[in-house]
Amino acid sequence: MNRLFPLLLFFLLVSVETSLSQDNSWIITIATGDTLSGCSLISLDGDSLRVGWSGFPISLPVESVRELQYHRKSEFWRGAFFGSAAGAIAGTFGSAAGTGSESSAITASALGVVGGFVVGGFAADYLSRDDRYDLFRYDVPEKKKLIRTLLLQTGLHFGDDIPK
Repeated sequence: MNRLFPLLLFFLLVSVETSLSQDNSWIITIATGDTLSGCSLISLDGDSLRVGWSGFPISLPVESVRELQYHRKSEFWRGAFFGSAAGAIAGTFGSAAGTGSESSAITASALGVVGGFVVGGFAADYLSRDDRYDLFRYDVPEKKKLIRTLLLQTGLHFGDDIPK
């Protein structure tokens, strides 16, 4: 029975982790201060940045783009899941190596799960921070160069700026 607890917690965390996932997206701030969230970069066509926003493609003048922020989905639950699994394994093996009672084995496994959950969750959340690109002081050619680089990183090659 004492080995069933970490296994049960493992499957509980799997269901929580899969239900809370969300997609990565771009948040674009334009010169007026308005923000478009949940965007995807489509292409760079001349002096226009084409983005997908709310399911529709729109074009923004490159000169009006003030900030690009790549918003990563939270990885807290994934880190907590793997941390709990690692903590449960470590706690189980650690308690099996000792000569303590069955209740101390359950306590060691539970502490491993909880400790792994906390450490794994916060470590993963810290490592999945957003990338921000402040374009406020850039001129149009510098903005276009950065946007081309970001499009290449995402594997998109559209518009008149296709690499030759």
